[in-house]
Amino acid sequence: MIRFLRYRFAIFRYIFLWLFIISMFKITTVFYYDLQQQSIDSSSLALPFDDINSNKDKSINLTTPEVSTPNISLVINRTAIEYYRKYVERKNHEQFMYNQHLFSTTTTRYVLLVQVHTRVVYLKKFIEMLRAVETINQTLLVFSHDYIDPEINILVTNISFVPVIQIFYPFSQQLYPDEFPGLDPDDCPRDMAKHKALASRCKNAPYPDKYGHYREVSIVQIKHHWWWKLNYVFNSIEILQNRTDLLLLLLEEDFYLSPDALIFLKKMEEEKPRLCPECLFYTLGNLEKSGRQFEKLSSKVSIAYWHARYNLGMTISYSLWVLLVKYAEEFCNIDDYNWDWSLVYLAQQRLNYPRVMWSSATRLIHLGSCGTHHKKTCSSESDIARWKETDKFYDVNKQHLFPTKPLSVHLKYEAKRPVKQTNGGWSDLRDRQLCLSFALKNTKDLSLVNVET
Repeated sequence: MIRFLRYRFAIFRYIFLWLFIISMFKITTVFYYDLQQQSIDSSSLALPFDDINSNKDKSINLTTPEVSTPNISLVINRTAIEYYRKYVERKNHEQFMYNQHLFSTTTTRYVLLVQVHTRVVYLKKFIEMLRAVETINQTLLVFSHDYIDPEINILVTNISFVPVIQIFYPFSQQLYPDEFPGLDPDDCPRDMAKHKALASRCKNAPYPDKYGHYREVSIVQIKHHWWWKLNYVFNSIEILQNRTDLLLLLLEEDFYLSPDALIFLKKMEEEKPRLCPECLFYTLGNLEKSGRQFEKLSSKVSIAYWHARYNLGMTISYSLWVLLVKYAEEFCNIDDYNWDWSLVYLAQQRLNYPRVMWSSATRLIHLGSCGTHHKKTCSSESDIARWKETDKFYDVNKQHLFPTKPLSVHLKYEAKRPVKQTNGGWSDLRDRQLCLSFALKNTKDLSLVNVET
């Protein structure tokens, strides 16, 4: 009897021991999962809310929690990166349209395509400005992001006065922080001499640009994003398929549109056959000193051969996009990190110097001083002051907006600007290959294209 009780006690002891081990395993698993979720929710990569109602009155902590163990930190970051890649893939596939009741497949022709980075202050003012633009509700507003940010997402998803679609550049530095198209740790430093790069066997050693420099991720991403978004809108947004009548207006979050910008654009379209039947581009902004003289120039346009100086609020029609895709290999093989200068070489060498018609009194003003080509210290506060000045400028000139009389030509430039040397920064074969892939509706066809060395 005593032996029987001893065996039964031993069995119960082993059962309790296994129950304890299983319970501790479950607790550890749940704790590790919660740790991962907290990192994802509160890191700088935190996903924006998908539910528009959840966006209101939400404050979001963007700080990254400190994790003492390096290995755990690495696992958490990698998990977050994969999570956001899937998020971008899902959002681009869904193509959800906010305020869809305002969209019409028969009357909505203008697509305002806005390239957005991380400048939240600018984006907030940009959205406020759009409310005052006449007929904005008859357009489609497409925000193209290269950075996932909850605060930006809240601003965009709370727009209620125009149909909105968000798309996300899927090869951003944020999504690929330590591998191409981001900065691969085995890539060559920008200023390393070619012979040293070859000796070190860094990945892109054979391919410095014409000035001896290697790729800079933040620089090449701008051209990649510009080209990707253009092709994605025409190729992949389902609701816009087979719409050959579309006109894309290319904007950025630090642009200011006049209240009559879209009305004037329509007026230029209607009067193109009379004023410039050969024009391929319309541009709402200009850099001329006379561009602010609304009293004299409110109903006038100017005409020239298109050049990079006429890229401020320019349009791309479906037929022009088809032409650009036809010469995609040349666009992607030009050793120039600027999308606009790459387009200049294409326009002059393949499109026979196309004409552009622009508003002589500028209907678009570029207000930002924080960007790629601004080397001086920038200040969003001073830019907001300029925003207020621009509000006042258009308010003072409101009697000259919305011209009713026929448009007339103010200036017509006949000079053709010579092709200048390329700016470099675009010699890596991987960049050229990626660029070419964006022009293909089916990226599996990439093997059919040629990449120049």
